[in-house]
Amino acid sequence: MRYLRGTAAVAALAASLAASAVNAQEQQQANDGDGSEASDDAKKAATTTAGGNEILVTASKTGAQDIQDVPLAIQVFSGDELKERNITTIGDLVSSVPGAFEGFRQSNGSRFYNLRGNVTQNGDSPIGYYLDDTPFIVTNFGIAPPVRFIDMERVEVLRGPQGTLYGQGSSGGVFIFHTRDPDLNNFEYSFEVEGSKTVGADKLNYGMAGALSVPIVQDRFAVRVSGGFSQDAGWADAYFGPYDGTPDEKGVNKAKNDDIRVVALLRPFDNVNIRAQYWHFRPRQGFTGFTASVDPPYYQNTAGQEGYSNGSFTLWSLTGTVDFDAFTVTSATSNLEGVFGINIPISPAGFFSSQFLPKMFAQELRINSSTDGPLHWVVGGAYQNGKGPQVNALQIPPFGVDINADNNTLTKNWALFGEISYDLLDGKLVPLVGLRTYHDKRSFEDTGGTVPTKANKETWRANLSYIPNDDLTMFISAATGFRPGIVQSRVQVQSLELAGVPAMVALEPESSRNYEFGLKWRNPARTLNVGLNLYSLKYTNLQTSVTGGIQGVNGFANFGDATTQGIDLEVRWDTPIEGLNLGFVGNVNDSQYDSVNPVIAAAQPLLKPGDRLLNTLANNYRADINYNREIANDFDGFGNLSFSHSGDRLQANGLTAQPYNLLALTMGIRHANWELAFVGNNLTDERGPTFLGTNGPLSGSGPTPRTLGFRFRINSR
Repeated sequence: MRYLRGTAAVAALAASLAASAVNAQEQQQANDGDGSEASDDAKKAATTTAGGNEILVTASKTGAQDIQDVPLAIQVFSGDELKERNITTIGDLVSSVPGAFEGFRQSNGSRFYNLRGNVTQNGDSPIGYYLDDTPFIVTNFGIAPPVRFIDMERVEVLRGPQGTLYGQGSSGGVFIFHTRDPDLNNFEYSFEVEGSKTVGADKLNYGMAGALSVPIVQDRFAVRVSGGFSQDAGWADAYFGPYDGTPDEKGVNKAKNDDIRVVALLRPFDNVNIRAQYWHFRPRQGFTGFTASVDPPYYQNTAGQEGYSNGSFTLWSLTGTVDFDAFTVTSATSNLEGVFGINIPISPAGFFSSQFLPKMFAQELRINSSTDGPLHWVVGGAYQNGKGPQVNALQIPPFGVDINADNNTLTKNWALFGEISYDLLDGKLVPLVGLRTYHDKRSFEDTGGTVPTKANKETWRANLSYIPNDDLTMFISAATGFRPGIVQSRVQVQSLELAGVPAMVALEPESSRNYEFGLKWRNPARTLNVGLNLYSLKYTNLQTSVTGGIQGVNGFANFGDATTQGIDLEVRWDTPIEGLNLGFVGNVNDSQYDSVNPVIAAAQPLLKPGDRLLNTLANNYRADINYNREIANDFDGFGNLSFSHSGDRLQANGLTAQPYNLLALTMGIRHANWELAFVGNNLTDERGPTFLGTNGPLSGSGPTPRTLGFRFRINSR
């Protein structure tokens, strides 16, 4: 009932905004005279933002569009905006996305996120991640790419199912990271260096990064190289035995991260682009993101052994585009290889080790319309061939424990997809339909044999948008999503069966259906922008983490259906005070189980119809105050103060992680092509935990403690 009252209130707000937009348009026409074409200055204003540029996105794969006209729940973050707000990783970014949250943090290079749904570590990611035109996919383990934003052009985030265009279903949404292209005509460079101090660390954090673009043949061929490294001092201590207040080792969770990206852009003809890219990143960390306590932060019972969370990924990609008069052809080929995993010491002389060695080849070919006519379309096909070997070992020699659970998940899948839309009433009314057919042959291999599975699934999207003028877009949408079945080890199956939960090595696929109303409004002066989305997302055959009967060994099961209903809100206001703008994004939702397998409900008291969906946040929001203006001759001052809130989380073990808030500040001075900034993260020193462990109310993972430092940047632009 609370949700219905809230929905009614928001619908009233939407109607009010729509009426305001129409009234503003009529007033503008009256000011222009008889309603004929506006002046040249007015037309220019109609195609620019307050910053002077259109916000263009390519998420629909039919060419660049002004974000105002895209009938999707979408956000875009420019590279400059990311820098000013000190957003350098996906972990920083999710707080600015309504309904997005970090579900689990195994380490700095192994994190799991979700949009509008529950989180599971195993299985293909419910979010599609694209590095330019190529997917980042780790078979049966949905981690996000450990990408840093040093040379990012923009990031586009789509919320809700996007299966007709992206990934193996992308049932939660899509993150698209657009990196900077080499400049075919100009020499470009950028460089930055930073240093900071984290509470509890004995040493400083430091890092540097840069980019260099060199035209080799004017207008035809150029190369761009970017990358960097960073080292963060450890702030958690280790105890060889139980906690006694006197650590045996200090700062054991230090982290290192380095990456390099090389891009070659060839334009042999004016209508042909060939882009080759090599990307290598290595996130490394002592121990894991889970501590025995977050305040004070420490690990215990290590017996003096080393723990680590390391990763190394290499991505090769080749993308070619050919522009014809009426359409564009794009081919994107990629190959991802990596190794990452954890090693957790166990007292008195044992360890648990889990190492992943994924490989994924992906090929996509698509054709999209490129004319200015009323018909817009895209058709394509995708093929993926991947595997995800795991080397798992649990050894505790004093107790005679020696378990090997090596396994491998293999997939060969292909899909055909397409969308088509048509502009009616001079583009004011636009119907769109999309369809995807997906076919997957997947198998699980271990010493016990092979378990083969097949999946054939069609997903679709139908959308009707109403765009009466340049300042208002409304749409209604229905879309389906799909997530391949999780594959788990036989040890996990045995653990669930001991807990009375029926389980399988290969789960049934998960399906979703999303109904949505969206609204985007901006005033004629482009100083106020509002985005609103109301959605109802239905899950069928939901895959969720379930507590097992063997301590520390949990598994996954299909146990029933669930529904999530929510509201996303985005507001940006460029205030009358020169250089000052305010921003707000937020989400509230009501998530609950509709039906649960009675056998599972009897064994798992938290999984009953009407109960709250596990591992989801009831709300989250972020508010930003941004300031940027000239403070002296050729000197600009800038700053960003942000406050983000994440709601509580009910976990599969029955524990509830409490809400937490983060406060961050960036402020500095810019002159010509250099800038110097003070950066403060987690100013209130929030510790959490944000995800609870099993060693007490303060065990688990939490934010990095308060970190203060400085950053210096210089670039050629």
